Order: sequence, then C-alpha cells, then structure tokens
Amino acid sequence: MITRILIISLFVSAGITMSVQAEKVDLKLFTPGSYQQLLSNHENKPVMLAIWSITCASCMEKMPLLHALQKSRPDVNIVMLAVDDLSDQAHVEAVLAEHRLADVENWIFADDNAQRLRYEIDPAWFGELPRTYFLNENHDRKGISGALSYDDYQSIFKVLLN
Repeated sequence: MITRILIISLFVSAGITMSVQAEKVDLKLFTPGSYQQLLSNHENKPVMLAIWSITCASCMEKMPLLHALQKSRPDVNIVMLAVDDLSDQAHVEAVLAEHRLADVENWIFADDNAQRLRYEIDPAWFGELPRTYFLNENHDRKGISGALSYDDYQSIFKVLLN
C-alpha cells in the first residue's frame, strides 16, 4: 500500500513539475536599444505591441482577450511589454503564465529611467495604459491608448494586413 502511494505521489509530482515547466515565461529585459532590437527581430512582419502593467486594471481584464487573439491570429506577431519594475518580475511572469501568454514574446522594463524607455518607443506616449501599437510589415505604426474590444482588434488587423 505504501509503495502504491509513493508511486502515485511520484506521478503526481512529475505531472506538476511538467506543467510548471510548460508555463515557464521567457521574460526579456527591455533596456535602451531594445525597441530597435524588437523591430529588427520582426523585420517585414506585422507586429502588435501590447504594453501593460500588473497595476493596470484594464490591462488585467484584457489578458484573456490577448490569449484569444494570439490563438486566432497566428499571422500577427504579438509582443507583450510589461512596464512594471524589474522587482515585480515574478508577479509579471505569474500573470502571463496564468493567462496562457507564456509562449508570446514577453518583455519587462529593466531600466530605472522608465521615461527614457517610453520615449524610445514613442516620444508622444506619456505612459497611459494599456497602450497598443500596431505595426504593419513596413513597421508603419498606429498607437492606441485604452482598452480595445475583440472587434476593435479585428478591424485594425484587417487594415494592418492589407
């Protein structure tokens, strides 16, 4: 009986370990120069850059929608950028894993001067969240502040991809 319990415990433990590993988030550090690197990594490809924070209620409410978009629009490279402090990295990773966004390209601000990082992305952006940038294959972009609906995203994607 004890042997049976140990074997079951091992299988359960292995299953938990495997599911935790499957949810591992590769969170890249966003520092000066990272925006240009991000663009270079997606040369000639449409990109949606979703900028969010763990302290933004609207951002958190829209996480399930971002997961749905990721699944329904494989033709668009979705990139997530958390503007939280690097000390919040574990919390950011947990949110991304919880909402099944671990396999999206994920970044987190990793510089003490957040204003400089925001300016590098867009000099006209002052930090309002959520903020989404839609870039076509030429990286002409449109930035939108505020929460968007599924239909909003689909309408923008139609324009972005044509």
